[in-house]
Amino acid sequence: MPGPDDEAIAYVAPDRMALPRQTMLFTLLGLLVVVLVGGALATAFLLLGDPFGTDHAGSAQRSYASLTNAEIRRLPPPPPVEPVHYLDVPQETARKVNEAVPFSTEPNPAAIPLRLNLAPADRARAVDCLAAAAWYEAGDDTLGQESVIQTVINRMRHPSFPNSVCGVVFQGSERKTGCQFTFTCDGALVRRTPSATAWGRAQAMASLALNGLVFSPIGWATHYHTDWVVPNWSSSVDKVAKIRTHLFFRWRGASGRPVAFHRAHAGSEPVIAAMRGLSPSHAGTLALEPLPSDISADVAGTTGGDAKPLPSSSVNADLRGNALTAADSSTGLFVIQIKSGTFPGALAVMALDICKGRRESCTVVGFAGTPGRVTGGAFGRVRWPDKVPDFYYFSDKSRSREIAYWNCATFPRPDGSQCLPPNYQPAG
Repeated sequence: MPGPDDEAIAYVAPDRMALPRQTMLFTLLGLLVVVLVGGALATAFLLLGDPFGTDHAGSAQRSYASLTNAEIRRLPPPPPVEPVHYLDVPQETARKVNEAVPFSTEPNPAAIPLRLNLAPADRARAVDCLAAAAWYEAGDDTLGQESVIQTVINRMRHPSFPNSVCGVVFQGSERKTGCQFTFTCDGALVRRTPSATAWGRAQAMASLALNGLVFSPIGWATHYHTDWVVPNWSSSVDKVAKIRTHLFFRWRGASGRPVAFHRAHAGSEPVIAAMRGLSPSHAGTLALEPLPSDISADVAGTTGGDAKPLPSSSVNADLRGNALTAADSSTGLFVIQIKSGTFPGALAVMALDICKGRRESCTVVGFAGTPGRVTGGAFGRVRWPDKVPDFYYFSDKSRSREIAYWNCATFPRPDGSQCLPPNYQPAG
């Protein structure tokens, strides 16, 4: 999603076997005549419900896991990816054309979680490329960023695209037009820079996605565009979701089914020169960890005791409307009262923000409604004797440990492994 100074339209672009431009033009103009003359728009909206709700992830994962090498070799050749072209029509006309295309009625299973294990330098480059795509395409908007990030990951797993995060994001960036993500070739990286806070949020969202967080509403979508343009590939793909003003699509037939997304990651991430001004990992050096002063809570605590009451102003983090009800800086324990209607993924981003800068153990425990009592011990060994929490996050960078769980009775997850296990006792 471009900023106000951008003339280019944000899209994630080209598709397989795009129809000849003349055929595409006549097809779309024919559709346009039906829309404008008939005056009846066939509109359909995907009912997203909880964007992290339960869906067909299980069946998708079984299909993917059971695919043999021989079956992979028998799959149709991957569709080619070519520069994008747009139908030259006014924005309002484009919206009517797009609205007249119904959403696919076929199942839209969630993507399989991706857990990317890379060397620290490669992972840092992957996170920053993914964060750049999120911020430059969707701005500082959690829902928009998650949809962009999931699209990038879906592409990376498909044989039609590069098999690295940065390779996907910067595919075609050597062109002046026709790049896959507009910001990589229209000068946006030079013209606009996110604030440190916004950049940190985008990095946190990217890191979560590389640790297995799935944005289920768009399924296995590999393409999107804003609703005020009509790209050359839009008639040869299935529309599966609408997020804000962006429409999301997947390829038809075998190329868009979960089994087609079998490509493994390359194992390394390229250095992108255009990212050097934004990302130390692309400039040849990694950023140093910030000092623990980012978390300014200073509350006396006793190991094994209850977290002490603490006003939310005492933590230097964006709580996203939630309330910090107790904290103990000596054990790194933070207790949160979750605001009604909070987006589940935002809880993980909030926890990352709270724990940013702490190398030793950091625990965030969240309750929907009245918080229960939480006792904290050394190395994150906490207990909740009164009630089961609705969100739990633990990290310890000194031991390379990080985990996030949701109470799936409150926040259903597409991946059951993200549900807080029954009778769970954190071991730190």
